[in-house]
Amino acid sequence: MSNTKVNHKGVAEEIYEYLTHEYKFLVHKHMTLEGCIKTLTSKLKRLTDHQVDFWLMALREIGMHKSDNAPTPSEIIAAIIAKSKEFKPVIDNHLAINTIVENVIDYEALWRSSNDQQKHDFFIDNRFHKVPPYIRYWFVKYNEEHRGWSPHESHMMIKYWALPFTHANEGAVINNQKEIMKYFRERING
Repeated sequence: MSNTKVNHKGVAEEIYEYLTHEYKFLVHKHMTLEGCIKTLTSKLKRLTDHQVDFWLMALREIGMHKSDNAPTPSEIIAAIIAKSKEFKPVIDNHLAINTIVENVIDYEALWRSSNDQQKHDFFIDNRFHKVPPYIRYWFVKYNEEHRGWSPHESHMMIKYWALPFTHANEGAVINNQKEIMKYFRERING
């Protein structure tokens, strides 16, 4: 990658520095530390900068599976790719990091000024993790009172942008959103 801003060798060295504190055996038989760093560096160069940024999260996930042996470069790359795919729907739905301007949204004022349809679509238009918890509570109570929804149904709509399962890709998120919308269409029509 010619436009990369990542020091791949530096990242590979940081990864192995991290692994020295986590594992009893750092390299597998017939491998040297220098060889592993070189292999990992070349494999990291095949990834996008965005994917490489997930290396620490990937290592933490690998660390959840107890082992005395550190992961191989191939296992590290596979974990990095999996972790970056997990966050792909979220990243794809945001502007590039360089162009983000922090806009402070007053969700309370937004909720209070919303009509019934805007309240229905509130968590389709606004990500649940950015909305204060008390607004989520208001959403549940409003839907219970005005639509007859159960708390579970409100939480389905609140989690519209959530990953349906760990390591879900963009297609799984879209399918989950379609299922949510289908459920509510059938509820209204049935």
